Amino acid sequence: MQESQKETILIVDDHPEKLDELMKLLTEYGFKIFLAKTGEIAIKEAESSQPDIILLDVIMRGMDGFETCRRLKRNELTKNIPVIFMTVLSQTENKVVAFEIGGVDYVTKPLQYEEVLARINNHLNLCNLQKKLLEQNEILQKEISDRIAAEAEIKQLNEDLKRRAAQLEATNKELEAFSYSVSHDLRNPLLAIDGFSWSILHKYSSQLDEKAKKYLENIRATTKQMGKFIDDLLHLSSLTSSEISFTEVDLSQLAKKTASSLQLSASERVVEFAIADGIVAWGDQILLAVMLENLLGNAWKYTSKNPQARIELGIFDRNDRSPVSNPVYFVRDNGVGFDMADADRIFCTFQRLHHKNEFEGTGIGLATVQRIVHRHGGQIWVEAFPNQGATFYFTLG
Repeated sequence: MQESQKETILIVDDHPEKLDELMKLLTEYGFKIFLAKTGEIAIKEAESSQPDIILLDVIMRGMDGFETCRRLKRNELTKNIPVIFMTVLSQTENKVVAFEIGGVDYVTKPLQYEEVLARINNHLNLCNLQKKLLEQNEILQKEISDRIAAEAEIKQLNEDLKRRAAQLEATNKELEAFSYSVSHDLRNPLLAIDGFSWSILHKYSSQLDEKAKKYLENIRATTKQMGKFIDDLLHLSSLTSSEISFTEVDLSQLAKKTASSLQLSASERVVEFAIADGIVAWGDQILLAVMLENLLGNAWKYTSKNPQARIELGIFDRNDRSPVSNPVYFVRDNGVGFDMADADRIFCTFQRLHHKNEFEGTGIGLATVQRIVHRHGGQIWVEAFPNQGATFYFTLG
C-alpha cells in the first residue's frame, strides 16, 4: 500500500453503490473520495472541493456525463480538473465526443480496478508535471523580467555615465579657461606690483625711511609667494587633466635623482637617504616623478631641524598597516611629525599643520601627491607622531 496521499477524487455516478470495490481500492491507496449522483451536484461539488481528478459516468438521470463535462470545462473554477469518463458506451463515436469536449481518458465498464488506478495515477503525474512546468515557467519569466529590468538599469547607468562624462569634459574646459585666466590675468598684475615695488626701493631709496623700505620688501615677498601659489595651482590643475601614459617605472632611480637634487640645494645639511633598490611600479613616469619629488621634498623640509635626519623609501607586500592587499610603498622620515588628529587635513589644498615662519610652502604638495595616487587607482595614508617623524604609505592601482 502507498503512503497516505493528499489527492482527492470526485466520483460522479447515479449508482455509486455499484462502485464500492473501486472506492475501497482508492481509499486504501490514500485517496480522499467525494461522491455526486447527478451532473448538477457534481458541478457544485467540483467548484467547492476542487478535486484533483473527476471520474464521470456518461449515462445518468437528468444531465448526462457529456453535458456535465462541457459545463465543467466552461467554468473558470473547474476547467483545469482532469475528467476520466467511465461508461458502458464503447462505440468509437462516443469516445471521440468525450475527448473533443475535454476528457483526458475513457474507460469502459465493467471496470478493471487496477487499470483505473493506473490511469488515475498516470493523469495525476501528468498534472503534477504540468504544475511544475508552470512554476518553472513563472520563475523563468521572473528571471527574464528581472534581467530586462537590470539591462534597463544598466542602460540608464550608461546614459548617466555619458552625461556625467560630458559634464566632466565641460568642467575640464572651464578649468582650462580658468587656468588661462589665472596665468595671464592674475600673474601680470603681480609682476607689475613686484616691479613697481623694486623700482621704488632702488630709485627712491634715499627718500624712504626704514619702515617704508620694510613695507615695500613685504609687498615684494607677498607677491612672490602669491606667484608661487599660482604656479602650484596651475601645476595641480594640469595633473588632474593631463593624459596618463602607463609604463614600468623605476621608483628607486627617480628617488635617487630627487635625493641628489635636494642635497645639492643645501650642501651644508647632512641627511641620510635610505632608498631601497629595485622598487618598480606601473604608472606614468612624469607623474610618479612629481609624486616622489613632493614626498621626498616634504620629508627633506620637515627634517631640517634634525641634525641626524634620515629619509627612507621602501616597499612591503602585505601588512596589518595596509588597508589594501596591493604592494605598499612608503616614504618615512624622522622629522617634526604631527598629531594624527590632524591627519585628515594634511592632503587638503592649502592646509598646513605648521606655521609658514617655521617651514615655508604653499600647502599644495601633498594634495598633488594624493591626486597623482588616485589617478593611478591607488590609496594614500599616513602615520605620524609629534617629534617622531611621519610615514606616508601609498599604493598604485
